[in-house]
Amino acid sequence: MIADYTRKITHQDYRNPDKLKKYYHRVIKQIHIRPDRFDKNFTREKESAYIHFDDQFLVSKSGNWVVPVVAGSMSFIFMLIFIFPLDESRDGIDWTFLTIGALSTIFFIIYGFTMPKKESILNRKDGLITFTGFIWQPNITMAFKKVEFAYSTGGEDAVGAFQLQIIRPNRWQTFAIAGYIGLECYSNMSFITWYMDKNRPLPPGEAFDAFRQADYKRRKAAGFPKPLYRSNIATPEATKEQRAERKRIGGW
Repeated sequence: MIADYTRKITHQDYRNPDKLKKYYHRVIKQIHIRPDRFDKNFTREKESAYIHFDDQFLVSKSGNWVVPVVAGSMSFIFMLIFIFPLDESRDGIDWTFLTIGALSTIFFIIYGFTMPKKESILNRKDGLITFTGFIWQPNITMAFKKVEFAYSTGGEDAVGAFQLQIIRPNRWQTFAIAGYIGLECYSNMSFITWYMDKNRPLPPGEAFDAFRQADYKRRKAAGFPKPLYRSNIATPEATKEQRAERKRIGGW
């Protein structure tokens, strides 16, 4: 039995959708460039990266366990710095940092054991996207056309910059990592948009080859409707015959 990754919509829109469209780091939903191919280079480690993929759903492991593990480990090490050596006298600053380290370590241990199940789902069939909520917030599911994306700025040395992020529809602006095929913002945005544009063929990559024929037949039965999102590159069918048929029936 094939798992159903359809999730109920939790948010209809943002509190300030017009303002977000002017956000300086916004990444527009379109196919900017030819994205990385979804082939064996990505799927050979499927058990650790992808839960499921076909012409209807692409489910990626969220990787949110990294937060409590890495942050908790760093907090623990930070705490140990101010514990040892045990016979050394400490002033008020030392005790302050020791307390911060201990409380942070406890927080991330509790969070690691109690955080809700985190899901990252592209629902091509229904045009929905599910992404992780902030800390203990449940997963968020919205219509893909409503969701806004941005790129990260990183630190002063630019480490962690230009990664694609999903802007959460919360009162306070927070971000979820959108790491479906790498982290570079424009390649990732191009891949996600291409996959979620159900009027286009599936994105390039042999991992999708087994589903291309069924996807083609579905679009042909619908009369090859026009694409939902803009593309700066050609998105051809798998064969010349299919391209000719799409041109004849759909006109594009």
